[in-house]
Amino acid sequence: MPTGGHAPAAGGLAKAALKYVEQTGATAVQVYVSNPRGWALAAGDPKQDDAFLAGCAELGVAPYIHASLLVNLGSPTAATVERSVATLEHALRRGKIIGAAQGHATDIALLRSLRRNFPEVAPIKPPRKAASGPSPRGRSARRPRRGA
Repeated sequence: MPTGGHAPAAGGLAKAALKYVEQTGATAVQVYVSNPRGWALAAGDPKQDDAFLAGCAELGVAPYIHASLLVNLGSPTAATVERSVATLEHALRRGKIIGAAQGHATDIALLRSLRRNFPEVAPIKPPRKAASGPSPRGRSARRPRRGA
């Protein structure tokens, strides 16, 4: 069973992630292919990608992609769902380039199918309506402040 963890990618996948593999003796490595806390989708550096792919093959290491931390396909906000789909598509494409996306074609087809076949659920759940005015029982919909 492959064993490893998240590897840094700052400075380039080959530079940072392969250094982690060599230092830890990992047999698997998981990397972000874009900013994990932002929506910007990094194009990657072809030289670093090629060196990472070759280095993983040489070391017998299985590379994996970690999706952005912002991905939320169940968001009530349509823009977040769209960005999430685009971010996952990007991660799968980049994963294929660096040798990590074994199910790439199927995964991209699934994401496109969701987008095409279920536009009405592009927020998957409707946003909650803010309570205003008296509740059905005649009490205010707002909760009293603590200590009041």
